[in-house]
Amino acid sequence: MPALSFSGTTSRGPFWKLILSGEKCQTCRKPRDRPIKPGDRLILYWKQRMPKDKKPIHKIAEAVCVGVERRRYSDFAFDEIFAWKDGFGGTLEMREWFGDPVEFGDEEYDVIRFKVVKAFSSLS
Repeated sequence: MPALSFSGTTSRGPFWKLILSGEKCQTCRKPRDRPIKPGDRLILYWKQRMPKDKKPIHKIAEAVCVGVERRRYSDFAFDEIFAWKDGFGGTLEMREWFGDPVEFGDEEYDVIRFKVVKAFSSLS
């Protein structure tokens, strides 16, 4: 079961809360040697490498991958709906996270869409 670790906080809140509420339903990652595929079960973690006593939760949820699409950063850098689905308040905030699209626009990402099937923590 592939693991995905999240650590970000945006103007909308920490990613773990957005995932549990269903507001964050995708993530952009550099392509993996063993790509995640639709149908894969995923374990979503909060700051996976940080000791458990230093964070509010460890495992966020179990999810299923509902789609993967390889995209260039420049293709989504100004897409407001995309930014919202990824947990950002808008494209400006997303571009601050990923960098200047003029400089990094040709970088490719796997856009992994997921649906939570089992939450390991409640919103608090």
